[in-house]
Amino acid sequence: MTDTVHMTEETAKRFRLLVEYDGSDFLGWQFQSNGRTVQGEMESALQRLFRRHVRLHGAGRTDSGVHASGQVAHFDLACRLDAGTMVNALNAELPADITVHDAEIVDRDFHSRFSASSRSYEYTIVHRRVSIDRRRQWSLYPAIDHDAVREAVSCLEGTHDFKAFAKVVPAMQHHYCHVFHAEWTSDGALTHFHIKANRFLQGMVRCLVGSLVHVGRRRITPSDFVSILEERDRGRAPMLAPAQGLVLTHVGYDREERALINDIMERLRASREMEE
Repeated sequence: MTDTVHMTEETAKRFRLLVEYDGSDFLGWQFQSNGRTVQGEMESALQRLFRRHVRLHGAGRTDSGVHASGQVAHFDLACRLDAGTMVNALNAELPADITVHDAEIVDRDFHSRFSASSRSYEYTIVHRRVSIDRRRQWSLYPAIDHDAVREAVSCLEGTHDFKAFAKVVPAMQHHYCHVFHAEWTSDGALTHFHIKANRFLQGMVRCLVGSLVHVGRRRITPSDFVSILEERDRGRAPMLAPAQGLVLTHVGYDREERALINDIMERLRASREMEE
């Protein structure tokens, strides 16, 4: 890239990106030495363009096989390119399963992960055999009792400890998440689970969907689902839904949401300190 200029770190621009990717052939977002990742591919593209390593930060570390239509990422770079030109330059270097849809130059206090107030995911289940969309849907043929599932979903909104619905991560300080919205909809052919929260634990949405499907297939009751949530017993959560049905659709940066979350987390910290 011939128009790269040498500047101090203080004068580097911070670029915010809106990224879409098909996660089918990735080990997830975060760089790994043993396989292909979204972060790795994007940092390699930046390396080829600017002949230097550029660290990319993402708003959410999607797991292996999970997709995104609204991932947000940022990086710092001293260069003459404007935001629109950066989009074109990156897309010219990126593989077909990653697309940058938008870019803007933002203040240096913006951070794609730590400034985020919410993340939204959608999980899609198809109830018949398909070919074209099979890499973005879970094909599930047995009948689902959607009313029972919606009864279970109704308990999710608000602040809860989601330890029962997450992979075990020893260093995790706490498992509380605030769910702004959760909804289960179906037209008979396609079923969608939408959920928006301040954060998600590893494997959380897939575990929730797997458990909700067990409710829908009447293997557990809505009351059982609530009990699993309240008792925080990971061993009782039935299964992880397949990764291919899950899409990160949006990352929010809302001041009111952020203030609400800060207040909730502060009260939780105070409560834990009193218990100790």
